[in-house]
Amino acid sequence: MNCVRSGGNIRPKAGFRCCMAEASVFKTVSGLGALHHIGLAANDRAAVVSLYRDLLGYELSHVDDVPSQQLEALVFGKGAERIEVLIPRSADSAVGRFLAKRGPGMHHLCYAVADLDAVITKLVESGVQLTDTQPVQGLFGPVVFIHPQAAHGVMIELLQPD
Repeated sequence: MNCVRSGGNIRPKAGFRCCMAEASVFKTVSGLGALHHIGLAANDRAAVVSLYRDLLGYELSHVDDVPSQQLEALVFGKGAERIEVLIPRSADSAVGRFLAKRGPGMHHLCYAVADLDAVITKLVESGVQLTDTQPVQGLFGPVVFIHPQAAHGVMIELLQPD
């Protein structure tokens, strides 16, 4: 980490620049709960089902068509673990473009929060870049996303479960 905390201030170490993602490590977001699910992106639905359900023993607990995002979401569960796999319906969708650029794999981490509006306010006040400051309806409740540039290349979904 290239940042240090000095009193109430965050500053770069000598010879380094301090990025917002590193600075945000020093700020606590109250109400942030446990990991809700891991989000993956994939093109091949049959291969995804074969791997997670048939080989790894996860239950395919939820399938949802999301026309607004041009995707199908498959949710696999085993105990408290959840894996959400996003499969694009179009190469022009956000997930389709993600796959064209990065290939299949990790898309996001999702954390449950107690009060999404309070968390958004805290993040905005802290200068953390969000993809949008207005919540949108996700599969499990309203969500916002911390931009990957603010989180070491990983998109973070914040969810207030219904």
